[in-house]
Amino acid sequence: MRVLIISDIHANFVALETVMADAADRFDVIWCLGDVVGYGPAPNECIDFVQSEADLCVVGNHDWAVLAHPDLKIEHFNPWARAAVEWTRSQINEKSRAFLDSLPAKPLEPEGADGIIITHASPREPVSEYVQSPEIALENFAHFETKMCLVGHTHKPAIYRWQLRHIFSRRGSRNGIPVTVDYLRPYEGQRVRLELTDLERLILNPGSVGQPRDNDPRAAYALLDLEELTWEQRRVAYPIDLTQSQMRVAKLPRRLIDRLTYGS
Repeated sequence: MRVLIISDIHANFVALETVMADAADRFDVIWCLGDVVGYGPAPNECIDFVQSEADLCVVGNHDWAVLAHPDLKIEHFNPWARAAVEWTRSQINEKSRAFLDSLPAKPLEPEGADGIIITHASPREPVSEYVQSPEIALENFAHFETKMCLVGHTHKPAIYRWQLRHIFSRRGSRNGIPVTVDYLRPYEGQRVRLELTDLERLILNPGSVGQPRDNDPRAAYALLDLEELTWEQRRVAYPIDLTQSQMRVAKLPRRLIDRLTYGS
């Protein structure tokens, strides 16, 4: 089974359409890692797509914010993000609202994909925690038992690899099994072979479709081949100026408009 992994669309339908055109005929199912809305100008269009086309989707913190979920405080958002949330609340229809409200907050185990869970932010705090360092990743490996966990939320492609390493004394006897976590930044087009053994586990992040933050403005997504056990990082340029013009018409904050140009 070939899986298209998308995350953090953030109501950027232009970017989403470009990703789908780039990934055409290369996947069997779609998994969405949350934050369908927030920041961008086309929340209903993006929700309609995910609802009709994605096989699995989890809820993100911006999805919760738009719903005014009691477990998320919009006051913790920066002023530009708050303004976008308030605008989105005024725009989404009842069908869109109902779909967002139906999305699970707990990590999902996809049917037919043994050894994998998907969530928005982290296994430990599925809606809100940022996994942005090996130290935070190490703590999160204790909160799931499968071989792989797919996350989004940071808007940055990443692979965190947990490994058990045997330590041997000078005489050759084993005297400990320390754990290490390595950070890998997959480059565009790279197909990483996934080693899934008792000595190795993974947290993987495809980056953001609609608002990348790794200084690359191109839309990011990933292709996971469950038969070949490979992870392919993809980047695709989209007409950013079209999304920006839609944001200007919606009178969304200039800061959110400008940052799309730089992927920051």
